[in-house]
Amino acid sequence: MTSQNLSSDVSSTAVLESEHLSAVDERQRKDRILVVDDEEVVVGALSEFFTLRGYEVESALNSRQALGIIHDKDFSIVISDLRMPGMNGVELLEHVMDADPETVVIIMTGYASVQSAVDALKKGAYDYVVKPFSMYELEKTVRFGLEKRKLQRENVELSHLTRKLIEIDQIKSDIIGTVSHEFRTPLMSLKGYLSMMTQFLAEGKDTSTTEKTWLRAMKDNLGRLEMLILNLLLMTEANAGDLLITNDKIDLSQVIDESISRLDPLTKTKEIAISFDQSDDGKLLGDAEKLGVAVTNILENAIKFNLESGAVEIGMTGTSEPEGVRLSILDTGIGIPENKIGNIFNSFTQGDMTHTRRFAGAGLGLSVAKAIVEAHGGSIDVVSKPGQGSTFHVWLPRRCGGEHGDN
Repeated sequence: MTSQNLSSDVSSTAVLESEHLSAVDERQRKDRILVVDDEEVVVGALSEFFTLRGYEVESALNSRQALGIIHDKDFSIVISDLRMPGMNGVELLEHVMDADPETVVIIMTGYASVQSAVDALKKGAYDYVVKPFSMYELEKTVRFGLEKRKLQRENVELSHLTRKLIEIDQIKSDIIGTVSHEFRTPLMSLKGYLSMMTQFLAEGKDTSTTEKTWLRAMKDNLGRLEMLILNLLLMTEANAGDLLITNDKIDLSQVIDESISRLDPLTKTKEIAISFDQSDDGKLLGDAEKLGVAVTNILENAIKFNLESGAVEIGMTGTSEPEGVRLSILDTGIGIPENKIGNIFNSFTQGDMTHTRRFAGAGLGLSVAKAIVEAHGGSIDVVSKPGQGSTFHVWLPRRCGGEHGDN
């Protein structure tokens, strides 16, 4: 298409287009077009036409100038002449594709260079128009190119969403399997002991030698169920922003002692030695029941992931700036891999959350502990290396809701 023809075409449509500007698609107004041609009249005509159509238009008289503009701004469409002095349209196309493969590039060419335009398509151009062409023909190509770009982006988003949904579905399956397993195991144990006691009583057998053992096992399994249900309820409250904390005078050392006592069966099973060293009286304002859950969860984690005949060392010290209490809970266990340490405070998280995993537990304990500590205005973190155990640091303010302390 000659420069004169382009100029004439724009002039004949300008009046008609100005009458319809108010109806221009709002999406089009946001699309940016770069026009590249070594003829100023062509650049001016195309720029005027697409500006009237509601696009944001910039122009360049050569490929080098175009690359400078592309470096600073993003463009939805690049309309480029094929034959230009210096760097031609195909070379410009390659640079544009390297910068942003989603850019829609339309090549303008003459009959004599159609084969070169076809080669450009193989290198990533969306389409080409042969001179002389009408403005409406070019605009239609632009619209189709934008639709293709939009569909490509939507396909990418759908692919990401599909993968995410698959991951979520797998996580959901693992969570359901895990929670079901955690409920089923103690329930089956309770059912078994009750069945044996019922049978022994029905047969008139003496249960005095086994009764205490059975009752103790049943009590332990009921405690396990109670903690699981309590953690599920607290997690639900925390996620809903409804985790309420009382502001009572409490003795944190007593809370720790009670948690140690609560975990005594697990401690004896794994022959773990627990020590508690305190240089602070542990007096503060807070919620003793919920802090008991938090401490129990952290201690249970330290015992569960410990080695047989390992150790857990609990330390409690006071802090002055800000005023509070710092707990450290050190274990001699398996440690946490570096790529997992950032996720351990997430709900339903262990290194392995499938129902065939090595360690029991729903993966709720640490996330609930973190929620409780932070609800008190405190903080929690962990230092760990695989094979070298872990140390959890908890800081709590003397007054519930105080500023955070450094661990």
